[in-house]
Amino acid sequence: MSEPEAGLLPVPVPAPLLRLGAAAYGAVVAGRNRRFDRGVGVRRLPCPVISVGNLSVGGTGKTPVVAWVARRLAASGRRPVIALRGYRPDASGTSDEAALHRELLPEVPIAVGADRIAAIRALGEPRDERTVVVLDDGFQHRRLHRDFDLVLVDATRPDLADRLIPYGRLREPLASLARADALLVTRADGVDEGLANALARHHGRPPVAWSRHAWSGLSLWHRGVGTPVPLSWLDGRRLATLLGVGHPEAIRRQLAAFGGRDVLAVPARDHDAYGPSRLARILDRCRGEPSLDAVLTTAKDWTKLRSRWPEDLAVAVPDLAIEFIAGEAALESSILAALSGV
Repeated sequence: MSEPEAGLLPVPVPAPLLRLGAAAYGAVVAGRNRRFDRGVGVRRLPCPVISVGNLSVGGTGKTPVVAWVARRLAASGRRPVIALRGYRPDASGTSDEAALHRELLPEVPIAVGADRIAAIRALGEPRDERTVVVLDDGFQHRRLHRDFDLVLVDATRPDLADRLIPYGRLREPLASLARADALLVTRADGVDEGLANALARHHGRPPVAWSRHAWSGLSLWHRGVGTPVPLSWLDGRRLATLLGVGHPEAIRRQLAAFGGRDVLAVPARDHDAYGPSRLARILDRCRGEPSLDAVLTTAKDWTKLRSRWPEDLAVAVPDLAIEFIAGEAALESSILAALSGV
């Protein structure tokens, strides 16, 4: 069984069939995890590996966390290499996540492929004893041994009462949290003791850190040029939202917090490829909305759209960063301590 790919069933299915599918899926996951727990099929790289992942389908904000981990490793004298599967690559084989990582961290090698080990070795990695591989979305990629497993939990959708896919959103049962080395809560407003205690029942310890995903600025693109503008620019603006991510409502809430008006929510699936005919329909819808100031999209979406976007239609792209509420130093210390003996 390959690691579960993010995404829910695209058409309605009767609940009894979903429950049956979830039971079958759960049995396969349990058998797969038992094999990996015994070390069967697990391969090691000649360098440390850190995994950043989650338990459910949809976005928990892994990309900025992976970027934070890579930067902390570099600051400590290590040489990070990011490895990811690369969901729904384009014709050139590039995925939106890989393209965004290259923009955020141009100095960091990026290995892309379902076979992470082969992709890492194709880059000629690891090169020296300072190398550390960071797995993006790696909690279920258990074929590769890791020295530190960081699991993210979205405070707005903790999924503590959810079911396995396809009936729910869980890739694995909540009991799997016990094998994580640390939990990081994302999109939090503060430290929630109730959520901390609930997670501790499954993980064994409360989350080591709490964070939120904050917009640090805004890039306004018009006629092929991106211009930094303050977030106050959004106040009162009429915007269409085009959000091909796992949790678009989190972005719409931030937009509303800055006074932006979401007058046209254009449907998009997670990792949307935006093929030519689909993009043409999207542009027609946006141009048909009167007095539209711009289209708001994510940096991940913009990596796929920028080269094909018409110059006359303005696009606003928030600059996203992880902001720690509590536990940043403790999380960094835990990661570096795990690497100290490797």
